[in-house]
Amino acid sequence: MASSGFSTTVSTTNSTNSSESVYDGGIGTQIAFGMVAGISVVGNALVFIVLMYSRKLRSYPHGVLIWNLALVDFLTGIFIIVTPEHIIRDGYIQPPPGLGAHIFCVAIGSEVFTFGFGFISMYTLVVLGIERRYAVVKANLHPRYFTLTRTRIMLVFVWIWGFVLVLGNLWQTHYYPDENPSCVWKNLPDEALHFTIYSLYFFLRFLLPMVMIIACYLNILRYMRTTIRSFSDQMKRNTAAYKMRNKITITCAVTSLAFFLCWLPNIVYFTLANLNLLKTGNDGHFLTKLLVLLNSAINPFIYASTNPYYRQEFRKMLHRFQCLSNKKHKPNPGITNSFKIPEIILPNKQTGSNLALA
Repeated sequence: MASSGFSTTVSTTNSTNSSESVYDGGIGTQIAFGMVAGISVVGNALVFIVLMYSRKLRSYPHGVLIWNLALVDFLTGIFIIVTPEHIIRDGYIQPPPGLGAHIFCVAIGSEVFTFGFGFISMYTLVVLGIERRYAVVKANLHPRYFTLTRTRIMLVFVWIWGFVLVLGNLWQTHYYPDENPSCVWKNLPDEALHFTIYSLYFFLRFLLPMVMIIACYLNILRYMRTTIRSFSDQMKRNTAAYKMRNKITITCAVTSLAFFLCWLPNIVYFTLANLNLLKTGNDGHFLTKLLVLLNSAINPFIYASTNPYYRQEFRKMLHRFQCLSNKKHKPNPGITNSFKIPEIILPNKQTGSNLALA
């Protein structure tokens, strides 16, 4: 079986010849992966469209970062579908033997994209946590360090770094035409090197980014419980920037928490498996893998449930489509009036209040 960065680890030799499929998991896991992929594609496509439609949300660094998360989660759903191990399995039409088959195993069978996108999401959340910290704790420095241009440059490096972290998949996935499936994951021959590399992977892929994220939000929480507590209740109620900053920070924090909970079991399991302390391919392993991919599907619901500004922009987009549709028919004032949207006023970007949404 081809293995991902956090998937099944199978050490197989070329002498093994099998005419039977050795894909792990039954029809239940195929259905589960299919549902996760469908929800991930549809949900994140909607978020992506809303952010493309809304200039207001795209004009702030946090909006660009959420837009990137939606794009990455959408692509994750696509690669869940096209990767043989997840849904199609034995029905997958693999390329004939040759160079194309080798490229297929390295690019698709290794799940380098599926889990590369996961690491991009993780480090995007790191940038988002740092951005939120500056927006709340270091508000005077936020406009200097988090311009739209600098945020986009950060994302370019995040994408590069995310795929650097899965380079190991490229040289540990091999093509054997006599195997079924023909893409086979092999451990590194040197056990000491294998242990060192995967210990480093654990630090870079999970421990370091999660410590950074947790540190940012703990700093935000401490600041909000001390400094902001000194504000009068009336000031809090009348400050749109204060309310907006809280909503956006909550959205980012919940997104990071969900990522942590979904990825932690698989990270630990995969690390222990590569240290030969656990076996892969069982129900427990598949559950941890499903949790990883489930994270891409639940993020759109987090955005919608924790932040009213995303819901407002979605309703505005639907309202615009409704108006365009009504132009082709006789106008119906009743429908138009019933779809009136309560406006949430966003703060002026040229004032200090922009730091809440910036």
